Order: sequence, then structure tokens, then C-alpha cells
Amino acid sequence: MTRTVLAAVLLLAAPAALAAQADASPVQQDPQAAYNKLAKEFNEAMSEWQSELEATIEQAKKDGKRVPRAAYRQPTGEFVATAQEHAQQLAGKDDAVMFLTFILKNASSERNAVKWAIKTLASDHAKSAAIVDALDHLPNAMRISRGDVEGLLDEVAENHEDVDVRSRALLVRGRMRLELGREKQGIADLKKVVATSKDEDLLEEANEALYEVERLAVGAVAPEIEGVDVDGVAFKLSDYRGKVVLLDFWGFW
Repeated sequence: MTRTVLAAVLLLAAPAALAAQADASPVQQDPQAAYNKLAKEFNEAMSEWQSELEATIEQAKKDGKRVPRAAYRQPTGEFVATAQEHAQQLAGKDDAVMFLTFILKNASSERNAVKWAIKTLASDHAKSAAIVDALDHLPNAMRISRGDVEGLLDEVAENHEDVDVRSRALLVRGRMRLELGREKQGIADLKKVVATSKDEDLLEEANEALYEVERLAVGAVAPEIEGVDVDGVAFKLSDYRGKVVLLDFWGFW
């Protein structure tokens, strides 16, 4: 191809490329910038709402009146709607996960948006590494769509190819099962994390959760405590095993 013909081809292609770029929405051009803008505006709105709520409560106390129920309504609706719109524009792409996570993290009364976000994560992102950012916020949606949350966690915890993503799902599912009273299942999930993950943060979180349920639960043997009594005599908590012991923790801050 001669230089003249090549130049002509490039000139013809350039307008088409520019037109395609112009047609793309801001969120498609720069998803992270769109997310940062959304998060900033949301935080500002929540801060303003909190200040107004505190002022309303204080005024109600002075007037001897009840605080209107509307004052407690968080201004989440428009921001959740924007996040949903952005996620739809990025459908099928990993960049959509940050907006789906925003919905799970910040929705208050937007039940339909939360259900949609969970189902979208399950259908479009269950096999993606990007879903790891959404996992910690799935328990927030248990009251809205428990079956969908459990189904998504099961899918990621059992079938995801990335061991750390799988371990994060196991950790989240294990904690959730413990809160639901499924102690054996919860402990099993946490032990799987310890056995398979090499991520130090995940291991620390799993071990802390295991320690809490196995050593600090009601009916468990209390951890050893060593100290010195008021007479300067060393002692251990285990010295009093079988006796009633009152522990009084106090300090100065």
C-alpha cells in the first residue's frame, strides 16, 4: 500500500473513531472517574443529611415534639439509581462491579435495585476476579434477598478458579453462617480458608473468627490469663478452675 493510499485510509477511519468515542457515555469513557464522582457526591449528601438530622433532633427536644419520620430517611435513592444506570451501561464488563457494589453497600430502601445488583453479579460476574470487591457487602442484602445472596456465595466459594477469591467467599459465608446459628458449617468454611489460602490478611481474619467462636463463645473454656494480685503474688486464671470467678476489666483512657 502506497503512502498516499494509507493516508487516505487513515483520514477516512479517523472521523468514524471520533464519532464512536463521542457516542460513548462519560462512564464508558472513564468508569473510575465516574465512580469517584458518584462516591464524592454521595458522601457529601450523607454528611449534609446527618447534620440536618442532628439539628432536627435537637430542635425537637427543645420543642418537646417527636422527630418526623421523614427526617430519618436517607438520601440514597438518586445515588443508587445513578449507580444502577452506570452498571447497565457497563453491562458484562468488570468495571460494572464497582457500581453494583456501591448499591449493595449504600442502598437503604431501594430493595429492587439490591435484588437486581445481586442477580447481575451472579449472571455476569460470578467467574470474574473483580467480584471479590463485592463479597464483603453481600451480607447487607440478606434481609432483602437471602436466597440470592446464599446462592451467589455458594457459587463463588465452591467454583471460582482464583483461590483467594474463593477463600474470601468462604470467609464471608462462614461468618454469615455463624450469625445464622449454623456453627458447624461456619467453622468448616473458616477452616477451609486457613487450609487453602496463602493471603496473610485472609488468614488473619479467618483465624480471628475461629478464635472468637471456639474460645470466646458462651460455654467455651476461657483463655488463660496471667497476672499479679494486690499482694504481688503471681496467679493464673486456670488456678481457679472449678470456682466462680468474677473478672473486672477497667482502665484509664
